[in-house]
This record gives sequence, C-alpha cells and structure tokens, in this order.
Amino acid sequence: MGLKSKTVAENVIEVIFFTQETCGACATQREKNDGLEDEYPDVEFREVDIQTDLETAAEYNVRKTPTTLVYANGERIAEFIGIVDRDDMETAIENATQRPSGLTQRLVDIVRE
Repeated sequence: MGLKSKTVAENVIEVIFFTQETCGACATQREKNDGLEDEYPDVEFREVDIQTDLETAAEYNVRKTPTTLVYANGERIAEFIGIVDRDDMETAIENATQRPSGLTQRLVDIVRE
C-alpha cells in the first residue's frame, strides 16, 4: 500500500524519507536519522522505497534518492535532496513543531486582513 499525499494530515508533523534499496547514500542517511523517532515521539516518520512505490514517488514529484520531505499541518515546509546533515534535519523538525496548526494559521490570516 502506497503513501498518498492525502495521508499528510493537518495538525501532524511528518517526515517522509524517500529511498531505494540500491542507494548507498540512503544507507548513510538512515544512519544520520537513527534515533530521531525517539527524540521526536510526536512526529510521524515514514519511509517510501521509490522502486516499489513508483506511484507515491511520482505523486510527491521525487526523482532522486535520498529525498526527505518535512510537513507541518499538511504543508511542505522543508525538502532535502541528497544527504542532509542531522542538525539541519533537527532544525526543520523543530521549525515544523513550532508552526501553528492549520486552523490557528487561518485565524491568524483572517485577523491580519
């Protein structure tokens, strides 16, 4: 079963790691990501193999591996193509956790108008 963009939910922080079995850089990125799930228990981490789930890779417009996407409240806030430094990944996750929820952001936008 593939990961669909519809599954990127509001009020959720998600990190989606696109990889493939034959990708050496993907193995390096996995090592850099090791322990992130424990550090950020409220963040959903997913891995998609683009060789076995071509449809999802196409839906997210991912052509290279490793690619890591960070979503906050249904909105893509970071995209890393290639190996990403752990500090940069943690910064993106921290930024995502500090973003207001979709409803809160809409209310802020209305008030500003």
